Parts: sequence; C-alpha cells; structure tokens
Amino acid sequence: MNGEIWLWNLRRMNDSQEMLYFIKELKCAVRNHIDSSLYGKMESLFADNLKDFDTMSSYASCFSEYSDDAAQWARYGKNGMGVCIAFNKQLLEKIGEAGHAPLCRVNYSRNIDDLEIVKDLAGAITSDSSNDSRMQEIFNTLISSSPLFKHPSFISEKEYRLVSLPYNVNEYLGEPHFFVEETNIKKYYILKLRDVCGSLGINYVDLFNEICIGPQARVTKTVLADYFSSSGMKDLCAKIKVSECPLRRF
Repeated sequence: MNGEIWLWNLRRMNDSQEMLYFIKELKCAVRNHIDSSLYGKMESLFADNLKDFDTMSSYASCFSEYSDDAAQWARYGKNGMGVCIAFNKQLLEKIGEAGHAPLCRVNYSRNIDDLEIVKDLAGAITSDSSNDSRMQEIFNTLISSSPLFKHPSFISEKEYRLVSLPYNVNEYLGEPHFFVEETNIKKYYILKLRDVCGSLGINYVDLFNEICIGPQARVTKTVLADYFSSSGMKDLCAKIKVSECPLRRF
C-alpha cells in the first residue's frame, strides 16, 4: 500500500551472532596463514581497528530464495497464516543499488580460508612495514562484509538481503523511524520503493512476481483481489496464488 520496505537493525535479529560470526571465523582463518608468534600482533590489530565495531550496525530487509516453503511459513509467516510476497530479483537489485541498500546473497560457509581478505590480512600482519591506510582499507572491507556471513545452521533460509553499510546510515537512508511495542522500541529505516521505481522508470507492479496466500491463512483469493482492486493495484490480482504447502497448524 505505502510502497515501502523497512530495514531493521541486524544486531537485533534472531541470530545472536549477526555481524560477529564473520569476524570470529576470519580470525581463525588468518591464524592458519601466519606463524603463532604473530598471534598477539593479530589480536592487537583487530582490537585497534574494531574498537568502534560494537556501536555499528547495518540495517537490512531479509528475503529467501524459497517462496512456498514449510519452514519459512512456520518461522516467518505466522505459522502459515500470512502471505509470501515474491519479488522480481533483477528489479529489486536495481532498486537496492539506487536506494543505497544493495541486494546481497548471504554466505553460510564455515570455511573462509580462501577469501582474498584473509590473504590480505595475513600479508599485512606478516609484513614488517607499516601501512596504516592499507590496514584501514582492509578493515573497512571486513566490517562492510560482516552482514553477509551467517552461521551454517541458518543455511536452510537461503537468504538474500537488502543491506546498508554500517557507516553513515543516516546519510544514505535518511532519518530513522521507531516502532513502539508494548515492551520494546525498534529502530528502522525506510526504503521508498515507489519513489525509487519512479526514478528508475520501473512500473511498481512489475516489482512483484506473485503474492502467495499462506496454507493456513484466513484471507481468500477473492477477498485479496478485491483489496488490491480497491487500492488501485488491480494488476496484482492476476499474480495471486494459494500455497500448495500442506503445513498443519497445531
């Protein structure tokens, strides 16, 4: 209705290791490439260059490759009572780039030894010469990459994210908004889909491939079509489908 996607604080997601997992695994990988006598130097470099890291957060809106999956319905679709909005990936990529929140695929690999940043860090630690600007560049890449790696136990989600950089979030995404609950206040940013679509010459309705009604949803296809028609989005009616997932609600 409003043509908005909300981007939430990754530090407050259901994965308690968001943005931390990559750094922990990176340290392990770098140790495999340097002599044990340099472990202390490595720890000092990480401490010095990540001293402000705990105050940073990226903001993201999260998606799955799966559109009609029992686990996704159960975990994120109110046990099958919601709907799944399937986006056109190519158009969403264009919108993400234009809106300073590029669409990125999440990596679940436990083995990151072959990443270029591991070799760069190991080389910088092993080198006797000091190049502060190069070291800062490496750690900026590390921090920017941290939202794109998750623990392998989440691999079944097959996740993509519209994700902001952890630096200067207000500068890129505008002023934050706040969602007030009974026992909590959540900070978020808005990506204005309609506005970005307009600036890119994209028909807003083309952004959606289908709207899938959940296996336990109370809303019917007819009622949802009436809702879209009355909201000025009649073209979406032809994109409505009903889930084929036989999920049972207990």
